[in-house]
Amino acid sequence: MSALSKEDLLREEIISAAQKLFQQYGLQKTTMEDIARVMGKGKSTLYYYYKSKEEIFDAVLRNEMDEVYQASKLAVQQADSSSEKLKAFFSVSFDKAKNKTNLYKIVREGMALEDISRAHHITKELNEKSVKMIEDIFIAGFVSGEFCDELRDQAHMLAYSMVSAMRSLVFDMAIESPIPDWDSRLNLLLDYLLKALRK
Repeated sequence: MSALSKEDLLREEIISAAQKLFQQYGLQKTTMEDIARVMGKGKSTLYYYYKSKEEIFDAVLRNEMDEVYQASKLAVQQADSSSEKLKAFFSVSFDKAKNKTNLYKIVREGMALEDISRAHHITKELNEKSVKMIEDIFIAGFVSGEFCDELRDQAHMLAYSMVSAMRSLVFDMAIESPIPDWDSRLNLLLDYLLKALRK
């Protein structure tokens, strides 16, 4: 893997500094000046790479969501059966998301309407990739005989429903305190799904 360029390293530094501020103070209360101060840079440096703090937040959100996706993808690749791949995907996705509840809370509660719309576009990108991964797992299970072949035509709908359920759990987790036993809820959901797939 080639080394990051000076510009890429600076972009990462901006994202890292902004992420901490967004999680601590929220999007509305964080300013470009705050981010520049934490970095020890001038605001002009930030504006060279990003037009606004909202654009920086988009980069933070995309970076965080890609991290969740890549970790889940690796877990799926390392699992054997389709059932284990499904468990790995949702377990790792959920575990990673739990560490980002402050960020999800900002997305849900602390953003203007136009910002929420833009954030939705970013989350949609991740959801589409996740649905495709889950759909591929389902199809592999149908082909191998691990899952009931009668449900093969419903693979996309099943994948979409599972990813939507996961997303709902994550956002609910972000606004409920103290956090209930979400792991049990997820495991129960997966158990019901796998029983239905194997009938």
